[in-house]
Amino acid sequence: MGEILSNAALNTLMGMGVVFVVLILISLVISAFSLINKAEAKMHKQAAPVKVPEKQTPAPVIEEEDVTDDTELVAVIAAAIAAYEGTSVEGLVVRSIRKINRNENWRRG
Repeated sequence: MGEILSNAALNTLMGMGVVFVVLILISLVISAFSLINKAEAKMHKQAAPVKVPEKQTPAPVIEEEDVTDDTELVAVIAAAIAAYEGTSVEGLVVRSIRKINRNENWRRG
């Protein structure tokens, strides 16, 4: 009986020892990743060719659209609001139209 227990204890210690050794090796490999990244960045830095400044081309001029006479847009917006509220367009007045960025709208909430 004593021999069986001693063999079981040795098996347990051997198994736990192997597990801890493997865990230590894994942690060393993970910590070596930062060294690999530094070495790779150093290689790319040395191999990067010197950039010659190119001639700057002027940016294309963007013509702004005249938004002062958007009667069709106002009519569509007024019709949509009237349909949503279930009323007629006669009582609605659109005072101003401004474009908002959808990403900023989501950040507010």
